Amino acid sequence: MNTIGDAKAGKLIGEDSYGNKYYENDYEDEIHLRTRWVEYKDGREFNMSQVEPAWHFWLGYGVDLPPNQTPKEYTSVRAYPIPKHTPAFTGTPGAYIPYNTVKPKISSWNATVAPRN
Repeated sequence: MNTIGDAKAGKLIGEDSYGNKYYENDYEDEIHLRTRWVEYKDGREFNMSQVEPAWHFWLGYGVDLPPNQTPKEYTSVRAYPIPKHTPAFTGTPGAYIPYNTVKPKISSWNATVAPRN
């Protein structure tokens, strides 16, 4: 309840490769488009980038069938397969940091002492 901010009850639909669990309920009293949710494996440090793309599409009501129940003939094959989905590492030591390849416009000045005439 502390992670999603609401008391919810529903049936377990599936689990992804990270260990996140996906739920759905069909209560008439539930607010529209609030019937699907995810419980992250690590409840304290969670981010939506930890959800796999197919499950993210299901959570956003893009499809009715969850990825674990979709028939193989309806799943697409990527032209360039991604080895494994990785979450965003923003704000962590593993974050992407670009480096500069442009020559600096200003060069640093080093003071040197020269004898006077």
